[in-house]
Amino acid sequence: MKQFTPSKLFFILTSSILILGTAFGYGLYHAHKDTRVFRGIRYVMKSVKGVFAEAPTLTGGRPHHFLQPSRHAGSNVTINKEEAEKTDQILLAGFFDNSNEIRLIKRDGTVVNRWPVTFSRIFPDTRHMGLKAPQTDWNIDIHGVYALRDGSVVFNFEYGGLVKLDRCNNVVWALPVLSHHSVEPSQDGGLWVPGQRRYTGDEQSMFPPFTTPLSEDTIMKIAANGAIKKEISVPELFYKNNLVYLLTSTGESFYNNLQWDEEIVHLNKIEELPRNLAQDFSLFDSGDLLLSLRNYNMLLVVDPETETIKWWTVGPWVRQHDPSFKAGGTIVVFNNNIYREETTTNLVSNIIEIDPRTNDYKVIYGGKKGQEMLTRLRGKQEVTIKGGLLITEFEAGRAFETNARGDVIWEFINRYDKNNIAEITEARIYAENYFNVEDWSCM
Repeated sequence: MKQFTPSKLFFILTSSILILGTAFGYGLYHAHKDTRVFRGIRYVMKSVKGVFAEAPTLTGGRPHHFLQPSRHAGSNVTINKEEAEKTDQILLAGFFDNSNEIRLIKRDGTVVNRWPVTFSRIFPDTRHMGLKAPQTDWNIDIHGVYALRDGSVVFNFEYGGLVKLDRCNNVVWALPVLSHHSVEPSQDGGLWVPGQRRYTGDEQSMFPPFTTPLSEDTIMKIAANGAIKKEISVPELFYKNNLVYLLTSTGESFYNNLQWDEEIVHLNKIEELPRNLAQDFSLFDSGDLLLSLRNYNMLLVVDPETETIKWWTVGPWVRQHDPSFKAGGTIVVFNNNIYREETTTNLVSNIIEIDPRTNDYKVIYGGKKGQEMLTRLRGKQEVTIKGGLLITEFEAGRAFETNARGDVIWEFINRYDKNNIAEITEARIYAENYFNVEDWSCM
């Protein structure tokens, strides 16, 4: 039997320390330089971690991406008071019956029409998504939907593509682009939809001091036939308007190895100022676009023809979504009022109304007892014709309408099981006479 002498033991220890030290130094060097080797190792480690986390989804066992702990009792329509407009119909986008789906329902919950959708069938070729293509149909959802008068709908698979379906759920067109968050009409026809371009670490950055890899959000004008009529870079708007200092006001040092989420602005809404409201907004003109940039807690208004930023403000909201123009000259916005990783039991999200001429603002929902709500991500709001609100509380799987006093007069809970709800990404109200469809059947 061989024995370890002090000299052999010293040799083994020093050799091990040298090997480990060399490996550690090699790793530090590649991490500091953010080399391809380091990015490759980081990608493999994230992939391995992701496989374990995704096991329920990959095996088709449980759609955990779409589920949240339940906060509210009941299922389907739980509140439907007499003062709610009974002839209105509600368009819902979310996760129903274990699938992404759009539904048009009556106030009592009766389903008028359904559009169940499967990403892999509509986009069998996912090259436009690169490495971020979903591994299953439970790895992507609907975010942003708009119904047309003929009963067709246009919607986003989030960062996966823009799709138009007819009232019988047939694909009219499918645009393989990185569309996301919202779909809103343009008064001269077509739609406004956020898009995105992605640049790898091997490409030169167009937006110094931001380094690649990065994501560049864009404003897309989509024609009725699904063609892209115009596309405007949102980061480039700041360079053109001498407002780059706003983009670099984050406190980041911009080292080459800076670890960030690769998004510069995170555009999450585009809304056009219509002609019938333009007279209420002295700073803006008909056709101007209202944008929401989550990463900067910022709203801004831009002329899409001249690409001039006419107005911008930061806060008082935090990680906001879904601003809209309101009659009388104000802007209403869903204030998430929380950061994604922030842990709290407080239901702090609210709806804020702001006057762009003075920046005076007030909380119009969520500031009183009984109005508590919370969603860290997403969230939608729509001002109703009676002065109330239709609110999509994403994290609660809840859509609800209030009257002008802030009382809940209609509510829908998307129940999944006893303890969980399934997501609702958007709810929209449509008057009964909006659709020119006499018969929704597709026999």
